[in-house]
Amino acid sequence: MVEPPNNRFFKRPIPTNQPQQNNPISQQGTQRDAIAQSETANISFIRPSQPLNGQINPQASLSGLPQGPSSSQWGQQPPPPQGPSSSQWGQQPPQGPSSSQWGQQPGPGFSQQQQQPNYQPSPGGQWPPAGQQGYPQPPQGAQSYPQSSQTQWPPNGQQMVPQPPFPPTNGNGARPLSPSMPAPIQKKKGLAGMRQRYSQLSTRRKALLIVLLIAILLPSFSIIIEGISGLLLYNHVRSGIAHLKAAQNAFSGGEKDDASKYFDPTRLKQAQSEINAAHDDFVSVRDDLDQDAGIGLVGLFLPSQIKAARALGHIGVDATEAGQIFIKTAINQGPTLQPALKNPLGGDELAPKPYLTQAGFKEIMSDLDAIAPLVHDMNIQSQGVSLSGLPLSSDQQKQLQSILPILPVLDNALGQIRGMSDELSWILGIDQQRTFLVEPMDRAELRATGGFTGQFGELALSGGHMSPLKLKNIGQFEEVHPNVPIDPVFYKVSGQTAPDPFTWWPIGNFGLRDANVSADFPTSAKIMMDRYTYDFDRPLDGIIIFTPTLIKHVLHATGPITIDQYNETITEQNLEDRLHYYQLNNDGIRKAELIEHEENTEIARKLFTQRVTQTLMKTVQKLPPDKLVALGNEMLVAMKEKDLQAYFTNPQVEALLGKFGSTASMDRSNNHDGLFLVQTNLSANKASQFTTTSIQDSITLDDKGGATHNVQLTLDYQKKGDVYGPDTYHDYIRFYTPTTSKLLDGNGFSERGRAFCAGAGEGYKVCKPDVFGDGSLVCQPPIKLGYATSTINDPYVSNDNIHPVEVTGPPTNKVSDEEGRNMYAGWAIIPANCTLKMTLSWYVPPSGQQPYTFLMQNQASITAQVDLTVKPAAGTCGASKPEDLHYKGTTNGQDTTFVLNQQGSSCSFQLKN
Repeated sequence: MVEPPNNRFFKRPIPTNQPQQNNPISQQGTQRDAIAQSETANISFIRPSQPLNGQINPQASLSGLPQGPSSSQWGQQPPPPQGPSSSQWGQQPPQGPSSSQWGQQPGPGFSQQQQQPNYQPSPGGQWPPAGQQGYPQPPQGAQSYPQSSQTQWPPNGQQMVPQPPFPPTNGNGARPLSPSMPAPIQKKKGLAGMRQRYSQLSTRRKALLIVLLIAILLPSFSIIIEGISGLLLYNHVRSGIAHLKAAQNAFSGGEKDDASKYFDPTRLKQAQSEINAAHDDFVSVRDDLDQDAGIGLVGLFLPSQIKAARALGHIGVDATEAGQIFIKTAINQGPTLQPALKNPLGGDELAPKPYLTQAGFKEIMSDLDAIAPLVHDMNIQSQGVSLSGLPLSSDQQKQLQSILPILPVLDNALGQIRGMSDELSWILGIDQQRTFLVEPMDRAELRATGGFTGQFGELALSGGHMSPLKLKNIGQFEEVHPNVPIDPVFYKVSGQTAPDPFTWWPIGNFGLRDANVSADFPTSAKIMMDRYTYDFDRPLDGIIIFTPTLIKHVLHATGPITIDQYNETITEQNLEDRLHYYQLNNDGIRKAELIEHEENTEIARKLFTQRVTQTLMKTVQKLPPDKLVALGNEMLVAMKEKDLQAYFTNPQVEALLGKFGSTASMDRSNNHDGLFLVQTNLSANKASQFTTTSIQDSITLDDKGGATHNVQLTLDYQKKGDVYGPDTYHDYIRFYTPTTSKLLDGNGFSERGRAFCAGAGEGYKVCKPDVFGDGSLVCQPPIKLGYATSTINDPYVSNDNIHPVEVTGPPTNKVSDEEGRNMYAGWAIIPANCTLKMTLSWYVPPSGQQPYTFLMQNQASITAQVDLTVKPAAGTCGASKPEDLHYKGTTNGQDTTFVLNQQGSSCSFQLKN
């Protein structure tokens, strides 16, 4: 019978085929206990990490004998044997040699010093050939393992540990193992040993261990943040970041402004390899963070750090996948793009070489479709992510903080672009070159669209390739100047007048210079394009105009820029002053002539503006992502405030412009009340910058819903600097109202040819400070008007063009120049340091729309003070407070809608947008 194991180690059965007297262990119990105690001291047991399935682990080593688990650990039955089954050994399992066979010393296969087996059992039950290393040799003439007559193996499947006979101890008390006993696994030391023991634990014990560690470390919370966050993010992500940095460095070197290097095949292949490696790193990080149960448990204690780490892992995977898509396209398009970028103009600035073919454009649009869901996922992952507490360097935090705000904008933009393939293809000139006229406007000389367009330039787009923008002075073509040759364009412009219905226009030689005559920008755009084609014989696909305020928006995003040639630093604050200095001041113009080596004054005085524009465009192209987002927002604001206006001949593109920005169109609806006030400086000076505009409108509603307007327009002209021209301000004022409106009264509009007064010695009656005695025109003495620009049929030519203050009255022009609008217009003449108050009243019948709605459209470049008061019909808003029916604010070019909301007997006049 096999002796059952005790709680500490397995006892060996004594072989019955050996005499008891030859076995020293059987002689005395005390001797056996002593031996057992010595064995216990030398035995160590390591549970194998995986079942051995009957095979001895060849990598295992042991010291002493293996100690099995106690009965309390296994229950009443020991575990099944790990040795081979009877089918492997034959009919009987092998039995170890008896003590008589081994003698007092360990049998073959044991080292005297190490006391460890170095043999394996023969799977067939036969002794190996004589002399083969690793197996004990049978007695001479024996052909099989010796059999034990007393020790029995348990039947197959019985849950017991087999107890083959062990040989007697050697002199040190150690015994060799039976060939059928598996060797224990060798312990590993240090971190490897800790990792091995951790892997052998059950999931429950792992979780308990993590909880215990956290509980221990809770008093040192910062240690957890540094340790866990550093382990999960920094150590794992740094490889991916290094690969991304290497991908970026693949394009370093070469000429600073040489864009062709980004499509060099060698550089692209190198970058592709790095991005692929970075992608693999981030995938590994993402999977570890998402799937590790221990990290999930840590997340209970560090939720924000683990959430941020997981989000960044997903963002890294998506971003590198998007990079893989784009770099593949760059490799495909490189053979076409690289030569074009090396020689972009091909000798003709107005006909740039195309970058993209139709096939290339389609591939890019396909890429955008592919990355759109990736960017959307990145945007979702970035929501609520806090970078605090993560072991990121300052550079890494700065980079992430510049990228994360872009994701919502980029997500939205990609969602919109996916349905705009045809429109983008047209704008970029994929099928054929597109040419757009670009004109900056000087708001110091106010015109209907926002300012005087004294410069122009062509912007060509061919296959996505944009030509450089070079601005020219319109004066050198359409005007005559001393010591400057007359350009052939002048002869085309000479004698031209404004087209119908703008017959009131008083300045001769109508051309591109004055073509932005309509406050409805699409109307002005068509006139400007027509004039340009007539003057220069070049057709256009659209036109873009902008005010200096747009440049201020850009400078707000880029920061100051430096014009090295002029040693000037341009900021938001000094932009217009420096532009005027080099355009209009004689000292500035002369400086520009010397710097630019240009003796033609009309050319030289606009070259500084060109330098500013070109420097700004180059600066924008190199903006970091966070500033590009800020700039994009500034552009949207500029379009709504009409500091940036564009028109395209393609109806689809024009509709798209209205969807995302503003077409700067005049409202022509009669379904609601409205007003559009338009000012036009025809003084040939820059006095608009010193003139403030205020509008007061008292609107009285009748019981039918009709509205009576009583408007006071105040123009306060205080000359605080050089106006670069005549001092007197000549402003043509136009009030646009619904076509159903009826004029009631007006005052302050000059009646041409009816002189009233002028300054001392100017040939007219001398003006008093209160010019008309009714407070409508009040001046600070001394009053001087001086000469003015000559107009068509000018009544004051004989008096050296000294234009006096004229008798004022109601509007002198009631014939509208805009379809779908009534117009009440006339001249406002304001000497320097004077304030003019014009009044106008009209009635608008009920439109049928409820509640009462009033749309105030505002001209670009005017910051007007607006004061609106609504007086409801009697008995409709009796519970309202005066402030509820009043609005006071500032316009900035953006159209504004007001609505009278009524709830019971209480009303409020609210700004809708």
